[in-house]
Amino acid sequence: MKKHDIVVIGSGLGGLSTALILAINGYKVCVLEKNHQIGGTLQTFSRKGCCYDTGLHYLGSLDKGQILYKFFKYFGILDMLELRRMDNDGFDIINLGGTEYKYGMGYENFEKQMLISFLNEGEAIKKYIAKMKEVSDSFDLYNMRYPVTFSFESVEALSENLQEYLESITDDKALQNVLAGINVIYAQTPKDTSVYMHALIFNYYINSSYRVLGGGQKVADAFATAIENNGGTVITNKEVVKFNYEGSKISSVLTKDGDEFFADKYISNLHPEVTIDLAGEEHFRKAYVNRIKRLKNGISNFALHIKLKEKNFPVNQSNYHYYKEDSVWGVATYDEKNWPKNFLLYTPEEDANQTTTDCISAFTYMKIEELDKWKDTSVEKRGNDYKEWKKMKAEKLLELVSEQFPQLKDNIESYYVSTPLTYRDYIGTKDGAMYGIIRDSRNPNESQIMPKTRIPNLLLTGQNINLHGSLGVLISSVVTCGEILGTNELVKQFNEVVNED
Repeated sequence: MKKHDIVVIGSGLGGLSTALILAINGYKVCVLEKNHQIGGTLQTFSRKGCCYDTGLHYLGSLDKGQILYKFFKYFGILDMLELRRMDNDGFDIINLGGTEYKYGMGYENFEKQMLISFLNEGEAIKKYIAKMKEVSDSFDLYNMRYPVTFSFESVEALSENLQEYLESITDDKALQNVLAGINVIYAQTPKDTSVYMHALIFNYYINSSYRVLGGGQKVADAFATAIENNGGTVITNKEVVKFNYEGSKISSVLTKDGDEFFADKYISNLHPEVTIDLAGEEHFRKAYVNRIKRLKNGISNFALHIKLKEKNFPVNQSNYHYYKEDSVWGVATYDEKNWPKNFLLYTPEEDANQTTTDCISAFTYMKIEELDKWKDTSVEKRGNDYKEWKKMKAEKLLELVSEQFPQLKDNIESYYVSTPLTYRDYIGTKDGAMYGIIRDSRNPNESQIMPKTRIPNLLLTGQNINLHGSLGVLISSVVTCGEILGTNELVKQFNEVVNED
């Protein structure tokens, strides 16, 4: 096989962005993807004229001059994407126990929308906004600010608990929960969520929020095109099953179909625990292996993708976060009787002029332990009892969604379901966790994973290296590539490119 400078294992956003940065810098890069489709949770699938997203529902900070705009400009993919700006006065709607609250886009508008519901909480809302700005501005890489002087050890917000912070600025329980309302998109719990993680994700979306017309697959395809335009290669149906070694270094990787790929360096976009299993525990320090294995992952998802009989459901320029109870924190602690306790609903879009749709997606949390009976099965080979179980769960979620949107009850043609096992088999985590390793504010250093490993020519990338979400993953790719290119040199180069705009 042809030798490459760098082989990247896994074509999720982390793998693609890492590969593209290196390709832009002249490295001969090859990305290997085990599935027939690239993208990880960027993937979409089509059924009966509907294109459904599996993970990416919106992107933040894409207005000109904002951070994701700058990243996409650097990558050369802005012109490959069709974007639609979401509802300025309510891009995220939080329904808490039957009352709706809107997230306005931009800090000034966010404050305005919050004051509509919490007229007497102006001081608390101002304190919250100031904190979000302060924490977000403190992280050089989050802002791609040169030179990078940031160190995790110096950030108090990493060990500052979000729930405790919210309780310190207001006694209003509803406001506390509404401000934490989008925690569902990164699957943290009240005990472990840090102000740091919350602030960076909140700031990212509050600046501006956009949908990608055609879904997340368009983003993955744009990255692949840019990689190839820069001399790289992306190959699907190539599952890496073995690392070969010469001394302490990896000499090649072997794929399931018997192909062998040689490179000077290898970068894994797989979950760190999966990477260790693949590379062999004996090549890592025992303490490191034990630390990685005891880290907990976030919960998984149950997804319901609905096809309507008629194209009459309004296209929502908002994500609709419904919580059955008056707390956003308890949705992961459910039992058979009270599941589901929440859902996130949105309408995929193909056309910027579209006003109604017959395609809807709803997501809710689910523990993979519910599917232990089928844990040793694979896609399309789980049996009829699994199909019946999916149908039962889908009907329960559909009932809750229809309570909030009654027009759906007699208008459903068909639906399609993804379970934690689906996510496990397609995104390659052992438990189908959508959001990777949980970052614990009580012990932030425990869950900080660096890209360097004990294997001299193996690096890690992806959401477990830095932060959840699209921007967190892109920053992780900068951290990883910084081990090869130099972080400050890369940030300097980034700013030189985007300043030409």
